[in-house]
Amino acid sequence: MKSTTNTNLSCIRLRTIALMNYLRISAGASCPYQLSVMVDEKANKLGWPDMTESKRLYKYFQGNVRRHPTQILNLLSQIFQEVENTYWKGPNDLWVALWGDIPLISTIIKSSSQTLEQSTTEDALNKVFMDYLVDGTFSLPSTIAVYRYLVITDPYGRFGDGHGFGRAFSIYCQLKKILQTNEINKHLSELGVYLEVQMEIDKIERERINNRPYWVSPIECGRGYPLFAGTITTAE
Repeated sequence: MKSTTNTNLSCIRLRTIALMNYLRISAGASCPYQLSVMVDEKANKLGWPDMTESKRLYKYFQGNVRRHPTQILNLLSQIFQEVENTYWKGPNDLWVALWGDIPLISTIIKSSSQTLEQSTTEDALNKVFMDYLVDGTFSLPSTIAVYRYLVITDPYGRFGDGHGFGRAFSIYCQLKKILQTNEINKHLSELGVYLEVQMEIDKIERERINNRPYWVSPIECGRGYPLFAGTITTAE
């Protein structure tokens, strides 16, 4: 996993903040202090230094790190399950969708589309689009995965044999709507990464537009209308 995920400082900060809040929520703690108390209750038997009075965990909630917090990950892994996995993949594979490479993104798309094992990613992608049109139901990680897959493999492709709306731009517009829903807003805000996730997605879209070749028409680059409109229902 480490070799296929983004390792720049901003990503490390987001991973760290989201992990700490994920553990806090999972433990039923309302703040870093409560989580510190819970950790101390179990850590005393392991010979750990004090976490509550020293406020040692607070800096991780703030993302005050300069490298992957390997030591605290190892310590927390002795108390909580799936710490390393959640740090690298993110809650519900959020970081895989946002920063993972093509094989990892394809796995998310195929899983969300529930296509046959031998199906291609493009087959799964088409089924995802059809499910969106029919049900109007979206999962944030799978939608991010679809968007990034298109940005990487077909950034300026259009529906309708090249005569319809831009595929990547249509998913981007829908993704922005999903981020505005109460459920997703609340979920990402509780993890402490709501604005930052929006900024990461917007950065990807700006790069896609800025890299448009001269021969690509405006509609292929998003100068059109989103394909999907109407009510959005988020899915886990």
